[in-house]
Amino acid sequence: MNLELLEGLRDRDYRAEGRFVAEGRIVIEKAMAAGILIECLACVPSDEAGWLQLSKDRFPVEALPSGELQDLIGYRFHRGALAIATRPAVTTLGPSTVFPGGDILVLWNVTDPENLGGLIRSAVAFGFSAVVLGPGCADPFYRKTLRSSMGNVLSCPLFSVDLDGLPSLKRDGRMLVAAALGGLSADLGEFKPPALLALVLGNEGWGLPGVVLSACDAAVSIPMVAGVDSLNVAAAGAVLMYVLARHGVKFPL
Repeated sequence: MNLELLEGLRDRDYRAEGRFVAEGRIVIEKAMAAGILIECLACVPSDEAGWLQLSKDRFPVEALPSGELQDLIGYRFHRGALAIATRPAVTTLGPSTVFPGGDILVLWNVTDPENLGGLIRSAVAFGFSAVVLGPGCADPFYRKTLRSSMGNVLSCPLFSVDLDGLPSLKRDGRMLVAAALGGLSADLGEFKPPALLALVLGNEGWGLPGVVLSACDAAVSIPMVAGVDSLNVAAAGAVLMYVLARHGVKFPL
């Protein structure tokens, strides 16, 4: 196996190369289940037999002592295995884009990779059919994004959109519902979700731009006790998705 692919992972521009790094068994297995091409995999010796069995000769597997593996990739690593894989394409929404039915999550300027990953993980958990990434979002295939999503980035349909493309999300009667504090936002406990919606979340620090809010059909906020100004965007998104999706998804109690 060409170990140069793994050398100095922090310094390499994998995005420009059309690749990404999958860390740990859960993320790697999600990539395999999604049919993503694994170019190579390195693991600690105790895991070698298992990965050789899973790979079925589809990609090379190299076992290295933990210390050597850490020296090679350039940072402390405790997840047992990592792989280099071919980056999936993210479809840009357009007039002819085939779009899945169901509720969707739209993210705008979610710059923190861990927040992005957490939101995608929640979207999959609560039955949202796709995630749409607006301008300024973190790389969905960045290592931290993949880890915090528990690999769900790789199993969830991803699209990208700009301001001009927002109206295309209203196809099939889908309502754009913004998460916004104050103003004319409806209380989440009193808001009646439409049959089909796109939940739009913005940056944790400053929320959604005014032009995006203006493009939405409604706005909703989470009621909180006095003295608390906001929730982390990943936490807020999880609460909103759980409540808003219950009209279409039955969750076990």
